[in-house]
Amino acid sequence: MSSLKVIQDSKNPTQIRSILAVAAGKGGVGKSTVAVNLALALKLQGFKVGLLDADIYGPSLEQMLPKGMEPVDDLENPEKLLPALTFGMPFISVAHFKKKASIVRAPIANQIIEQFLTIVQWGELDYLIIDFPPGTGDIQLTLMQKAKIAAAIMVTTPQVVATLDVSKAIQLFQKMEIPILGVVENMSYFLDPETQKKFFPFSSGGGQSLAKDFEIPFLGEIPIDSKISIAGDRGDSSAVGVFKHLCERVLQEVSHLSKEDFQVREKGPHHLEIFIEDSWHTLSLHDIQKQCPCARCQSEKKCDPGVSLLEFSPVGRYAIRLIFSSGCSQGIYPYSQLKLLV
Repeated sequence: MSSLKVIQDSKNPTQIRSILAVAAGKGGVGKSTVAVNLALALKLQGFKVGLLDADIYGPSLEQMLPKGMEPVDDLENPEKLLPALTFGMPFISVAHFKKKASIVRAPIANQIIEQFLTIVQWGELDYLIIDFPPGTGDIQLTLMQKAKIAAAIMVTTPQVVATLDVSKAIQLFQKMEIPILGVVENMSYFLDPETQKKFFPFSSGGGQSLAKDFEIPFLGEIPIDSKISIAGDRGDSSAVGVFKHLCERVLQEVSHLSKEDFQVREKGPHHLEIFIEDSWHTLSLHDIQKQCPCARCQSEKKCDPGVSLLEFSPVGRYAIRLIFSSGCSQGIYPYSQLKLLV
């Protein structure tokens, strides 16, 4: 019998069809507002939706949603956690557990994120919306590696200084091979209620320019509207018309995503097979291990031609982590790298 084990959690009934990240690479652009209202708009369309507030240092979703059922331990599975529930949507935030300002070192923050992804019983969802934290560091990488994110929605404001930071986040998502659905420009304009004339206090065209530069869709503009901000502050956010339009655009772009997932399976004790372009291709574990950055594997003495595999697990949507019989478990192997070995 094969000793290969694919890492899975059979006790967790979570079934999520698609994980969508709402990100910006910076704070202050209204990313959380977009995330919560997009989630509500999707729910109004009849989808089962969950929300994950991944901003460890500045969580805001709890404030933006009405009070509901708080997170509780799962009595049937004490190692798991039932998420909070409001508007019929499960959601989780570090704000549920820490009411004071968060002073958390990055390794601890990474652990919190990993727990939100692995111990929360999300149930069956069509979409899990992740409100991404600002920045392009360890926490963001943890999210990309631990969650199989289907695609990302980038939020910016019109100013050049905002688009510069958002462009860095776009490059990070692309490097991790996470598709970008498009760019949303928040706080785009103010509409005079009497004249219906648009005013652009923060300049204009930044979102469209960003989308053009990266050749990704422009999903629309969200105006400066007191109804949106007041609803968020009061915790009764509701999906107004502009977010209904955004939801429709997002669903349109989601429908264009490739349905093909990278597939890998064992073939005998010393080989793996990967599925590329409608067919399976055999790879030698010895050849794969030679690509490992680990110093031990770089030595021909440690890189045994007869090496076998103990476990493998996905790393986001762009790589796999392998644990070899030699004891090495340091290597992360991008799918693009494995394809070159075919």
